[in-house]
Amino acid sequence: MKAVILAGGKGTRLRPLTCHLPKPMVPLLNRPCMEYIIELLRDHDITEIAVTVQYMPEVIRSYFGDGSDWSVRLHYFEETVPLGTAGSIKNAQAFLDERFIVISGDALTDFDLSTAAKEHERKNALATMVLSHVNEPLEYGIVMTDEDGKVNRFLEKPDWSEVFSDTVNTGIYILEPEVLNFIPFDREYDFSNQLFPELLKNGVPLYGHVSEGYWSDIGNLTQYRQSQFDMLDRKVNVRIKGREVQPRIFIGENVDLHPGVRWIGPAFIGDHSQLEEDVEIGPYCVIGKNNRISKGSSLQQTILWDMNHIKEKNELNGATLCSRIQCHPDSYFSDGSVIGSQCVIGAKTQIKPQVKVWPNKQIRENTLLHSSLIWGDQASRTLYKSNGVSGIANVEITPEFAAKFAEAYGSLGVGKTFTVSSCPHPYGKLIKQVIASGLASVGANTIDLDEATPPVVRFAIRRGSAQGGIHVQMSAKSGTEICSFECYDEQGLPIAKKLERKVENAFWQEDYVRSPISGLGVNQNDYSAIRAYLQQLFMEIQGGSSSRLTVVAAAHNPLVRRMLGKMMEHLNAQLIMLPASGKTMNDISRFIKENRADLGIMIDHDGKNMKLFTHLGEPVKEDQLSIIKLMSFFQYRKNQCIGIPVSAPNIIEYISENLGSRTVRTKENVRAIMEVSPELDFHPLFDAIYAAGLIARHIADSGVSLAEWLQWIPRFSLYREHIECPWEAKGKIMRMMMELTKGKQVELLDGIKFHHDRGWVLLLPDTDDPVFVVIAHSEQPEYAKELIDSYREHIISCL
Repeated sequence: MKAVILAGGKGTRLRPLTCHLPKPMVPLLNRPCMEYIIELLRDHDITEIAVTVQYMPEVIRSYFGDGSDWSVRLHYFEETVPLGTAGSIKNAQAFLDERFIVISGDALTDFDLSTAAKEHERKNALATMVLSHVNEPLEYGIVMTDEDGKVNRFLEKPDWSEVFSDTVNTGIYILEPEVLNFIPFDREYDFSNQLFPELLKNGVPLYGHVSEGYWSDIGNLTQYRQSQFDMLDRKVNVRIKGREVQPRIFIGENVDLHPGVRWIGPAFIGDHSQLEEDVEIGPYCVIGKNNRISKGSSLQQTILWDMNHIKEKNELNGATLCSRIQCHPDSYFSDGSVIGSQCVIGAKTQIKPQVKVWPNKQIRENTLLHSSLIWGDQASRTLYKSNGVSGIANVEITPEFAAKFAEAYGSLGVGKTFTVSSCPHPYGKLIKQVIASGLASVGANTIDLDEATPPVVRFAIRRGSAQGGIHVQMSAKSGTEICSFECYDEQGLPIAKKLERKVENAFWQEDYVRSPISGLGVNQNDYSAIRAYLQQLFMEIQGGSSSRLTVVAAAHNPLVRRMLGKMMEHLNAQLIMLPASGKTMNDISRFIKENRADLGIMIDHDGKNMKLFTHLGEPVKEDQLSIIKLMSFFQYRKNQCIGIPVSAPNIIEYISENLGSRTVRTKENVRAIMEVSPELDFHPLFDAIYAAGLIARHIADSGVSLAEWLQWIPRFSLYREHIECPWEAKGKIMRMMMELTKGKQVELLDGIKFHHDRGWVLLLPDTDDPVFVVIAHSEQPEYAKELIDSYREHIISCL
């Protein structure tokens, strides 16, 4: 069997480590990552190896040569243009005349490749994916197989709601040469996104083999560091070049250690390094070749490459330093800081946590470095949450953060035009101005809508000339002011996950270019968005009913209050607007009864969501409210198709059909629901002003009270429960739940939906928090409760 090592990756997420080094050459315990892969292949008697190269190929060639030093034969195949993971294999087709294994040169593993190859042969497979279980599968392709190991489903880089297992594709494949016939020549082609779907479509025997052992793809700086700590802990079976002078303390050749050096293992010290008096080496330190660490310096969980000089009384805690760096005395490096090669760090400098310094930089003495110098790198946390980007105002979401975010966002749309808007809150307005400036600095144009709500922004983008927009929204959560950014595409929809990933990469890596002065974006103002929105809204909801309603309402946002007032005036309804703040649901109930009102409405800060009250002052349950909104919508929009989330009660389909319309089940996220009806300027589930107008108009026209409507809705029970679960256990639980419920009817549209004779259960891993959301539905409340209890026990048993 032959092998192909994929070694063309740039490793952008590992910058600044990979600024002048291809990712397979990044050192692990002072040896290139790819060297461990070559040794693994050789140990399994695979010695004829193709190496596909593209980024800095000469660095790889000059180090490994023909492979004879490792008792293998290396054959290099260079790509002049990117060909993708599968396309690069096609480029080596002439060499691949027998069964071969594909493996990445920038991963660390001790998998038993021989056993995987035997399983491949036993099953007469054309292609076998080597699989592994991981704690957080979001950055990988998750895979499902049947009992015989045949692949029947996989999904590349899912959201948490899409995760159905913790079993992932490691990028190690055993292939027969015939597979190459499915890959086109001279074209970018990917294994996971193109080749494997094509194989499944054509009925080609594609199998998965779950391999026991260690595997890490070294995908980011956290994994890079952790992989070396795992090597020191002997969690991965690889050769460590050094004498083990004490348990898990490895020393290379000709190391000069002063007797006064203090040790706390595990640690690795490379050849020809010098450690002077009173140096302290704490746990999990990795020191490469020819380093000099001067008197009184202290290192904890720190990685040094080669030829660095750490002068007197430096303190490095959780830092990573590349090669040929001069650190002058009394400097401090915080956890997560990374310094590129050939930098000079002045005396008494402080490098703050997560700060990255690109190569060849000089930092003056007494510098307090809070932010990355020139470029940063991707952090482990995600930027986007389920409802955009949000954080504590002026703590997490600061003007500096907003400027950087706008630059990253605008860099993906240079020359395009984006709307900018905010709620009326002063801090929201401030951040909006910063965002407009950041967009302009990278060459994006802006249209300032002034104050708006998300539904107004969506309408303005759809009816205007912008290619997207950013809206700043303030809200309160447990007494804390939260600032959020909502981002929209050219259709006025929340941007797709693919674009979110691109924005996140641009934000963390900071590898975008600011515009020259002559190419700065221009700003124009358009303060007519609300007026245009209301005009179209009034055309959609005709007013003038002979029945005059009395409506009690509350809204904190003054803009929402004004818009709701205009809507009720259009409908000839008497509106009793309660004071802006401090009003509870009990207050609204009391005001409804005191004023004998027909309806009560409470609208959230963003104008998207609402609470509804009957003339008796009783609040409408959330699931019933969705039904009321859609009933009112279908009353005036016949033959309409609209999306509803997978968790919606079954009765909605029945009601929509009876009203001459239909619904389509979608994922839970707003974009998926809205995509079903892209022609709608206003969406009843996400526009509270529109929904309030529809409901009020329907009540006025029909003469039927809201309380009577609720009695007509067939009985159902929908229970929700949040179950705490560590992030790292989510994928495992999804896999085990699938195994526990074999034989049951399931849907994998969003999360896992298990169908039972008298109801269903939806299991959703939460995107933002370490919890599972379990939703049970049945016509009988006691059965829905039984389902919740049963699945809770299953989840807890899997932890």
